[in-house]
Amino acid sequence: MPPDESDGIPPDWDQEEADGFVGQLVLVGITYVEPDGETVTSQVQAWGRIVSATPEGISITCEGKTWEGQTMTLPPDLQAFQPASPGCHTLGSTGETVTDPDLTTRWTVTEAAKS
Repeated sequence: MPPDESDGIPPDWDQEEADGFVGQLVLVGITYVEPDGETVTSQVQAWGRIVSATPEGISITCEGKTWEGQTMTLPPDLQAFQPASPGCHTLGSTGETVTDPDLTTRWTVTEAAKS
């Protein structure tokens, strides 16, 4: 049985921890796969600042060549954000270099099966 989310707040949500994410520079990687869960169809890389972290989602104002000025909202899963290693990180998709990001997060999106 799924956890009770009747109040709209995800289980294990910690608003104090979430508030600490706001202002952090984050690298985002999203991999899209076919319904088999194995075949990669595309990959997206973006980066920016976390502007809000609520039970509805974690919003990032993107920077860089491709996504600048756009807002990306990711699911409200604080455990999906990990400390980034210091130094320069080069995005394979754009060639951009991001120096000393605070966090990284990676997501996999499985496409729906076609009927």
